[in-house]
This record gives sequence, structure tokens and C-alpha cells, in this order.
Amino acid sequence: MIELKKVGNIVVDAANFVAQQRRERRLPATAKDTEHPRILNQEKNGNVLFTWDDVTQNSKGTICTHVGLFDPIKKAHSLIWTYNQRVRLVSCSINQGRSLLAFTVISRDDSLSAKLPGKDIYSVFLAEIQATTTRVFSLNLERPQFIKVQFLYDSQESDRESHLIVMLHRESVGLYHIRLGRVGEKGMVMRDQPRTEQLLKRFFWCQWDATHQRLYYLQYTKRGEGDKSRVIPTVSCVQFYQNSQHDNILDVPIEFPFPHIKSTSKVQYSNDSLDCGIPDSYLNMVVLTLPNGTFCICYQRMDTPYTVDRRSPVKRPKKSPGSNPSPHSVHSLSESDEETTDVNYYICMVHHAKILNGCVTGLPYSRKYKLNFFWHGDYLMVMLPGHFVHLLNVGIEFEPCQHILLHDRSIASVIRNGDFKVTGSHDSSPPISVDLSLLVTAAEKLHLSNTILYEIQRDSPTGTSFYDNRTGEVWRVVVNMEMLVQLFIHCYMSTTRTGLLHYVLTRTRDFFLIKRLFEMLSNDIPSSEVPVLMAEFLIATTYASMRRQFDREILKHVPFTSSDTFRGQFEKSFEGERIARISYSPLACVNIASKTAKDRSQKRGSVGEDLWDVLRHHLRRMQLDELTRISHRSVKAACEARMKNLTKNGETGQGTRTEDQEFFSCLHGHKSRSSRSVSPAPGTPNFTGPVKRARPDSVLGTAPPFLQGNNVAELSQMALDVTKDLFTSHLYKYLRKEARSKGQSVAKEYIACQIQQSRQLCHLLWNLRGPLLPYTDLDLLPNLMDPASDDEYELFQLFERYYQTAQEISFPLPQGFISYFTALGYRNLSTSLFLQYVDHGILQLTGEFMAQILADVSDTTEGVRIKQQIISRLPQNLVEECYREWNHPICQQYLALRQVSDVINDGSNQQEAKRSLSDLSYMARDRSESSLSNLSEVTFPPLAAFLHYLEKIDSSKETKSQNPLDINFLSEVALHHTKMENKYDMSTVNF
Repeated sequence: MIELKKVGNIVVDAANFVAQQRRERRLPATAKDTEHPRILNQEKNGNVLFTWDDVTQNSKGTICTHVGLFDPIKKAHSLIWTYNQRVRLVSCSINQGRSLLAFTVISRDDSLSAKLPGKDIYSVFLAEIQATTTRVFSLNLERPQFIKVQFLYDSQESDRESHLIVMLHRESVGLYHIRLGRVGEKGMVMRDQPRTEQLLKRFFWCQWDATHQRLYYLQYTKRGEGDKSRVIPTVSCVQFYQNSQHDNILDVPIEFPFPHIKSTSKVQYSNDSLDCGIPDSYLNMVVLTLPNGTFCICYQRMDTPYTVDRRSPVKRPKKSPGSNPSPHSVHSLSESDEETTDVNYYICMVHHAKILNGCVTGLPYSRKYKLNFFWHGDYLMVMLPGHFVHLLNVGIEFEPCQHILLHDRSIASVIRNGDFKVTGSHDSSPPISVDLSLLVTAAEKLHLSNTILYEIQRDSPTGTSFYDNRTGEVWRVVVNMEMLVQLFIHCYMSTTRTGLLHYVLTRTRDFFLIKRLFEMLSNDIPSSEVPVLMAEFLIATTYASMRRQFDREILKHVPFTSSDTFRGQFEKSFEGERIARISYSPLACVNIASKTAKDRSQKRGSVGEDLWDVLRHHLRRMQLDELTRISHRSVKAACEARMKNLTKNGETGQGTRTEDQEFFSCLHGHKSRSSRSVSPAPGTPNFTGPVKRARPDSVLGTAPPFLQGNNVAELSQMALDVTKDLFTSHLYKYLRKEARSKGQSVAKEYIACQIQQSRQLCHLLWNLRGPLLPYTDLDLLPNLMDPASDDEYELFQLFERYYQTAQEISFPLPQGFISYFTALGYRNLSTSLFLQYVDHGILQLTGEFMAQILADVSDTTEGVRIKQQIISRLPQNLVEECYREWNHPICQQYLALRQVSDVINDGSNQQEAKRSLSDLSYMARDRSESSLSNLSEVTFPPLAAFLHYLEKIDSSKETKSQNPLDINFLSEVALHHTKMENKYDMSTVNF
């Protein structure tokens, strides 16, 4: 999934520049090693400093050290200074006006008078490179420890003064203020001796952030008093502003396992010249930040001389697939057994006040493993090339969850299980694409695992890139979407599959890719993961819709995932072996400055919040427990409580008047299939997003007829009302006073986003199988008697999972979905199973469906029985309405008996009417509209006498019935019954 695409080689480009300089100046040939450039530093403006050794036209064959500059925006190389002797530069920086060059030289002192004979000595110099005659000054700093130099860059260039930071490892950090003077038209030189200022004392690690002009460092500080005091490592930060103004902003005590480094401890420096701090080979620590307030301290626990409890490599027998040895069995190590080791890393998430611990087990043993920590968007990427990549969702916007853990063993299983071959990047651009992520041979793994990458700024189209110090190559992280799809299909752990879907839903938001994932998902519909992934779609896309409309203060209360946050996670191979785990621990203390950005920068006018303001406010609100998101579990619990109260009060036996009216309208307004049509409408008209991303309406096309309109099902109305009330009260509780007034409007928009995303998921699921169905797009409901297909049965299964998921997380259902879902159930289930679905409330008998039943099911003996069984599951008032709509003569018998029963028993004996309903086998339709009594037309004297008796009783009632007595209707039913059911010839009877 994660690949490194090669976009260039700055060392090769610099070598080509050097070769061009040699050709232009016709320099004599020298040893090849002297002409090989080395990268030294990158400044805030993106300029890259590099050095090489070569002869000059005036050196008479003597090799001198050259310093060049590469401008990535202009893509131009230039020679900025030549030293008159050959030295080895290990650190270098140029000031903003390109007039001063500070550099550190490493040399070996082998003289007899040397204090440390045979040891490397680091010396710092300062050169005036714009003067007519170049002058080089020594800062009188010679140390056996590494010294890093770095000029400060202001927002506005100053020609009066430059400021240089000098970092003496394990000693101190000093700030040199260098006053400048102009010589000639363009030349700038030092006016006098630099003024020095000590920023901090002994430190053991540091990192310079050139982009934001920050210095992070680690010191050991004493905390506590008396016997409880202890010395613990603390990471701090100095923020620099205009004219070298600075503040100590942050102190974070390190609470994960960290070695106690002494001043006399052995240290080994690497040759990684582009390192942002001191290149200590025994410490792998990086601070990563984002402007939105995300602050992470990343640390790899290494087996080094600093480690107190060094452990030998763990020897484990190599498992064969499917083997499950007993824990008490004794295994003798043989030559085929492998030595393996575990790699542990820690991410101190200061913004969440938590520490994430990652552990990868079973790696081939090596002491040289060094992890790479980078940002990939707002995911923190932990990578050991050739072995694993972890994408950690640790940004300030989301509570940690849905991490993506990718390993070479799991990737290899994907390749074996899926017929897929990696072809590299899909771009047609000339740069070479090399898959350096995981899919490599065993011989390459050891080579790749030692690769250390450093972030480097490039031109804007390329974005952030990474520099390989060993080869000079520049890489860019790309996501192989084909590999992502294959991982989604074949990955072993369900957490990885959910994490991949969450990444696509919230980061890429490419609906074409989303559809592909759900196409793969529809191949295993019975899987228990399907409802989980559907819930993730509904919640994550709802959050994404809200994200486009509201600020982060509102979004902190909107749920973004269906999974639990701050919950451990692990990864297994296909053999069932655990290969990685993620766990969390609290961060007890964070000290952050209280000054605002305006106070610190001392600027006039309005000054927006910076990283430190956002981080301070976020930590403060966490401390006050004001960053709580509304839970779908609380919404479901509130819905269940409200339903329980309604049941207790006896209000759920009959539908509401609105529901009944809707049922009657759909039942009587049902049109024939040939005349029914719906105007097409786009699937999601409110979707907005980047042009390159596939939009839902362009991927899914026109929505089917049952999804037209914006109404929701009646059974979802309670969940909507409860969600709106709870979210409004939640916002009123946690928002600031000035923002509480918009809580109700935010809740309304949240409900609207839920409706939109629920309809969108339903449309997506229909799009997977619906276009393959035989009936036309104009059919609101399919013919219930046509034979069903396998595709339709799979669509019913998908809709069943969708219905259960929406009910579980209290999401609304589209109004037309209920009728269509019930029709699919009738077509694909046996009658007994269909009735069980109805009895358990999964399938709802809507007016549209009942009208379709009455129209499509023929009045055969079996058809009448099925209609009777279905109609009998409706409430009493809806039963009678269906009887009036049904075109069958015997249905009039029930309605007549019901009228007679109501008149004679005065409504007090309802059991007789219910018994008559259960005994009937036929029903009827087309009742006469007349409600007036006309007994003179009744030619059967006994019937006339009986009807006269009923009319007399009905007229004597104080309260009139809702169904008035219809004499003509009763006489017609009675005469028809007498004629059809009586065996005797009634004409021979003398009345």
C-alpha cells in the first residue's frame, strides 16, 4: 500500500553541476572520491547546502573544499564559497542574506601535545563570503563532542544583524548575535565581535525545526522534593521570533522507558549530515508537529550502550504454518532456527496526554534497525523499510484509533492469496518508481532496514519528500490504491480492514475507490464484519460532511468512527502468530507557557492562534473534560427508554394518526405499474469535494425510484428526534457561552447529514446488485409474483445488514427503503420465514407494500390464505382499511358482521368481532357508498325485519359510530350469503 517513489537524486544533480564546473574551467583530473558531493543542511527557505573537494584554478593542484547551494524552486546550483584548504565539514549554515557561512570541521588530533590524542575534534568557524577578500574566523570552540551550527531566519530579512545558534552536544546551546556592516555595493561583513547569549545548559539530544524556527532539546531535570525527588528526562522547546526573540514554551517529562545518559557515556556519531540535530547513533528520537496543535515525541527503544537492561536476542523456533506446539514442549535449537528480536517504539501524544507503545515481534535479529518517523497527511508513519509500515491515526482532530498495521508477512500472504502483482507507480511521468515499502526479497531486507530517511523540502508540485543519506536519492510517499484494495480483501485482521476503510472515507474521499471496497465486501455478505464496516461508513462520512461546514470547536463533539478510541490493537499473520501490538498509557504532566501568540510575537494588530495556543486550549479543555463526543450508544439507550415509557403508557398498540394517514394514502393512492413513474434525481446533490476525487453522483448515477425524495421512514422519526435533542443538550453543555446559540442549528445540520449519508449508503448497496435486476428503473416496487434471482437475494441480504446497522446506531432510513426492503423479503423468502421477519419487526407492512400485495397476489386459495396471514398482522383499523381495498366478495361478510356486532353489542363485546376475523377465509372489496336506509327495496321479509331492528337500535344510540350503519350494504351481503351458502331452494318457502 505504502510505496516510496523516486523523484530525483540531489547528489547526482550536484555531481553533474560539479562536472559542468570542471568542464567550463578546464580543471585537471583528480581522484574520483574528491568530486563526490555531500549534502550538509537545508535552510528554512528550502535552499540545500552541499560540499565537495576539488582543485581550483588558483590552487596549483591543491585540493580545496567547496560549498555549493541548490535552490529547489529555481532548480539552480551555484558555488557560494571555496575554502583554501581541504577539510571535512559536518555541519554548515548560511545566513538569510547569504553573507556569512558558519561551519563545523572535524579533524583528528594526533600531535604529542594533544589532550585527547587520536580523538576526533570538532571546531567551529565563521566565513565572510561576500567580502572582496574572504575572511575566516574561529569561534574558539574545539570539543570532542559534536557541534551543530544554525542561522536563524526572520520573516523579514535584516541587513543589520544575523543570529547564529551553536549547539555543543552535552554541554550547552549558545546564541551569537553578529552585527553586520556594508562594504561596497553588495558586500556584507561583520562589524565587531559577536555578542553571545547562553540559551540552555547541558543537553543530551536536540532537534532543529527550520520551517518553524524551533529548537527541541532533552535535559535531565529533578522533580519532586526530599526522598521522593528523582531525575527524569524532559523534552523542552524554544520558539524563536523576529530579531532572535525567543521563549521557552513547553516541558514534557518522558514517562516511557528511556535510558539514563551520563555525560561520560560513550557516544557515536553517524555520517547523516542532513540530521536536524545531533547525529547520535544511539538515540532515535524525533519531534513531529502539525499546525493544528498536534505534537508528538517519537522514540525508538534501541539496544545501545545507553540501555541499562540490555537483553540478548530472543531465539525462537521457526514455526511451520498450522503448527501449534505445546507451551511445555522442549525445542532444541538447530541451524535452521532463526534469531529474532522485538522492536519497540513510543509515541508521546502531548495533545492527547497519552503515550502510544508499539511493539513489532519476530523480526530477524539485527542491532542496526532504525525506524523512520514521518507525517503522511495527519497520519504518523512509522516505517522500517523491508519489514513494516504503521500508519497511526494520532492527530489532534481524532482520538487515536483505526491504525493501519502493515507487515511484510501479511503482505506476502496477500500476494499468495490474491492474484496480484505490484507494477510500481501508476504515474506515466519519467521518474523511476521503485517499491521500497514491503515487497522485497530476503536479500534486500537487511540493506533496506538500515535506510534512514530525512524530510526535505522540494518544489510545491512534488510536496514533502524524503532524502536517503546513503544514496542521495529523494523519495516521495505514494499510496498504491490497487494494493490497498487487495489488502482490504485479503488482510487477516478485521481491525486492519476497518482502518483501511476509515482511511479512504476520511482522507482520500474517493467514492470510486469506496465503491470498489464495497464491491469486494459484497462477495462475503454473511461476514460479521459487514455491519461494522457499514456503521463505519455512516459515521465517518457524516463526520466528513460536517467537517466541510463547521469549525473544529463543533467537530470535537461529532462522532467520527464506530470503533472505541484509546483501545489497544494488534496484528496477526495468516498463521495466527501475533506480529504487532499497540497499547496506551497516560501522560501525567505537561507544562506549557500561558502567553498567547500575540504576547510572544509582540506584534500589533490581530494575531491568529499558533500551534502553542491551540495546544494549550486543547489541553485545558481536556483537563476540564469538555472534549466529549456524543455517543450513538447513548442515542440508542435514550430511544429504548422512550419506547419503554410509551409501552408503559399504552401508546404503542396503535400507530399515530400521521402514520395511519400515511398508510391510507399509500394504500388508496397506489397506481398501476404502467402509469407509475418518478422523475430522476441525483444521488447526492449536496456533495462537494476536490475535483480529482470521484463524487458519489458521478459514480452511482441516478438513484432508484424508491430512494427519490428526502423524507425518512416513520420508524426512524423517533431516533431523529432523540438525536436532535441529545446533541443540542450536549452542545449546550460543552460549548462556550457565545457558541451555544447555534447548538440547535448544528443539531439540525447533523441530522440532515445523517439522512444524506444513510441514503447514500443505501444507493451504493443498491448499485452493487440493483442494475442487474430484470425490472425497470421506473418500478417503485417489483412485481411480487415474478421469480427472484440470485442477485436480488444478495441485494436483500445487503439491505438486511444495512437495516440492522442503521437500527443499531440509530441512523435514519429513507422512506421508500422500507417498502422496497419488504418487497425484496417477500420475493426472496419463503412465506413462513417472511412472516417471521414481519413478526420480529425487521420487515414493515407499509401501505405501498400492502397495495402491491393486493394487486399482485391472485385470489387463488393459496393466495387468499397468504393475504389473510399478512393482513392479520396489521392493527385493527388498518386491517379494515385493507379489507375495504381488497377486491374479493367474501370480505364484505366480515365488514357486515363487524357492523352488526357493533350495533347489537354497543361496542362492548369486541371478542366476537375478533373471533369472526380469525374464522374468515375470504375478504371483499367495493363497498357501496350509500349510507341511507331504504328498507322498501329489501324484498326478503325476514331480512327486512332484522334490518329494521338494527336501524332502530342504531338510531337510539347517544354516540354515533365511526362507521355508520349501511342498510343497503348489509342487505346485499346477507342475500349473497344466503344464495351462495344455503343448500335449500328458498323460493319454496312461504314467508
